[in-house]
Amino acid sequence: MQSGVEIIPERPFEEGVAAGREVIGPELERRIRQALSDPLLRDDLGAMADDELTQWVMSRLETEPDYAAYPELQDIYPERRDWLRGLAQGAGCSLEAAARFDCVLYLQEIRKWTSMMNPPPSSRNCSGVLIVGPDGIIVGQNQDSALTPPRPSDYRWHPPAPYEGLRQEPTRHAPAVVKRPRTGYVEDWGTTNECGVGLIGAGSCGTWLDEPIEDVWPIKTVPLLRFARNVAELSALCNRYRLFNWGRSSDIAADTSGEALVIEHSYRRTGVRPLDGAQALWATEGHFEEDGMAAFLRARRHEYGRQQGLHAGADDFQYAADCAVRFAHLGELAHRPWGRGMEHMRRLLTDHSPFPRNICRHGGPDTDPYDCSVTQRSRIFDLTHNRVHVREWQPWTRFPCEVAEQVTQFPPRPCDG
Repeated sequence: MQSGVEIIPERPFEEGVAAGREVIGPELERRIRQALSDPLLRDDLGAMADDELTQWVMSRLETEPDYAAYPELQDIYPERRDWLRGLAQGAGCSLEAAARFDCVLYLQEIRKWTSMMNPPPSSRNCSGVLIVGPDGIIVGQNQDSALTPPRPSDYRWHPPAPYEGLRQEPTRHAPAVVKRPRTGYVEDWGTTNECGVGLIGAGSCGTWLDEPIEDVWPIKTVPLLRFARNVAELSALCNRYRLFNWGRSSDIAADTSGEALVIEHSYRRTGVRPLDGAQALWATEGHFEEDGMAAFLRARRHEYGRQQGLHAGADDFQYAADCAVRFAHLGELAHRPWGRGMEHMRRLLTDHSPFPRNICRHGGPDTDPYDCSVTQRSRIFDLTHNRVHVREWQPWTRFPCEVAEQVTQFPPRPCDG
């Protein structure tokens, strides 16, 4: 046992039992019937007789994955079966009913994602930056959203004050308990897995998926950090399991050796941007920089505009242009002579340049009407020292740049020794 750390095993069966207790007996069957009546499923799965649907689901559950193409599934597949057996026990039903429930709700969810052809993508503007310097490997992230509580009637906007440093609350120490899977590495040991590899989301690519999502039940998703010993392995896993871990994002991958990548991902496509010679990487909502991914996103946006009858100056295209401006500004801030340490990252995340360059957002009158996003949370991940610094928005009272950092120290990892 790592000194000061309690390592407990992950128990898929027991986790399934707990999930099953939430849908005991009639509730499970009611939710199956409800999902099958959804127009997304009604014409195929919903048209099957119960025994036909059960036979189809069970044949899939009993068919082992292609381990030659997906070797990590040798670990995941037995655990998914254990979880389903636990679900059945907790719900007080047969394994067939539990499998039917899990499969039907999964298919409803993935079809829902592609049934919404590209709604306006301007409700979020998240950004992420990695710098390597005297304080180690640091990743900063601002999470922005326009989906905020309404402004109070007496709210008065004030321009942000100049940066004068941030206060810091006393460091809190996280409970030293981690869950180890049956095989592989502990995925969540603070800022990284136990091997010192982290994957931090910077933002989505700003367009909805508009092609069918691969049905990979019963596996569904694959925990990549469970199998990655370094950034190179994590990148390979992201590409191998892109049909399982579908999404539309730019993520910053880094390890405690200083290796780092931005992984630009949109379902069937993955692009990689390596750490540059200046020891900085950055990514933002609505922007892909890698050549192939940038071309893919641009083509998707123009197809969306054509289908929706949008002119080239429509808000959606203004948003896309603003994302590129913000991306360039992030790079400028990352390369300013501020020392490449924690204080550099703090100054970067509290940047109040004029819209749309600003990284810290207050939804004020300086913001274009189509984008009223507010920074809800600002975080700094100190991978080297396994610490997280967080500042939370207090709705319409104090913005993250106006509150003290809450610092959480996680226990030492095996790789730290």
